[in-house]
Amino acid sequence: MAPNSIGCSLKKLDLRDTGLINILPALRNSKDCEVEKLWLRASEEEHVAGILKQKKPFCVGRVIKMELGGYAVGVITKMSLEDYGVDKLKLTAPRKKYITEILKQEKPFCVGRVKSMWINDYAVGVITKMSHEGCEVEKLILTADKEAHVAAVLEQENPFCLGRVGKVEFEGYAVSVIAKMSIHEDNTIERFRISANEDHFSRILGEKDRSIELGRIRLGGFHVPEEVRRKLRYTLVDGYGKEVLEERDSSKWWRKKW
Repeated sequence: MAPNSIGCSLKKLDLRDTGLINILPALRNSKDCEVEKLWLRASEEEHVAGILKQKKPFCVGRVIKMELGGYAVGVITKMSLEDYGVDKLKLTAPRKKYITEILKQEKPFCVGRVKSMWINDYAVGVITKMSHEGCEVEKLILTADKEAHVAAVLEQENPFCLGRVGKVEFEGYAVSVIAKMSIHEDNTIERFRISANEDHFSRILGEKDRSIELGRIRLGGFHVPEEVRRKLRYTLVDGYGKEVLEERDSSKWWRKKW
């Protein structure tokens, strides 16, 4: 079926565990029509095989909320999102096999303009294949309930660039990813938050003190346990971007919160 051969006006599209996902490149959505929600999930590789074989990316237009699960996570590598952008993007891969082919890619893919990105489970590894050049993500959340979910990231020798990001949160074992990432040098992180217990960040504690560079972080938005802070190198700034000295609380307030 030829690309953009089917004219339509889509508001919502929910395709789960069906080969109909492969018709997406053939759809030509009206230019004045926003897709409120695009939800794709594929438990079988054949459900998205047609799309993944394509060499040229396809465009679905402006999307407010996009959720990709299972093998459908791979569809993001074939989409052209630079011109329209996505408000909310969620990627979930509960099994490693769902993202194996993405991790084999040598050439990074561009996600374009994304306001909020939430990456779960094995899909966390996909972030190492994303190109964030010229892009700015307002909020990024990485969630991993198992160590295996972040193994692909930790096995890398070279760090991956996170680009420009406003708010970033690490949940569970995803906190280990901090040791493998770099932030754009001109970026100021508005909020940097870790939601994890000592079992989750034990790998980080094995790093040298002040060995992980984070750059500039807004003073009121830095929520990290003291044990992990010692491993990080950062500069706290106020609302005007001026450097401020950090005050350490000897009462260890974080023990109650974390």
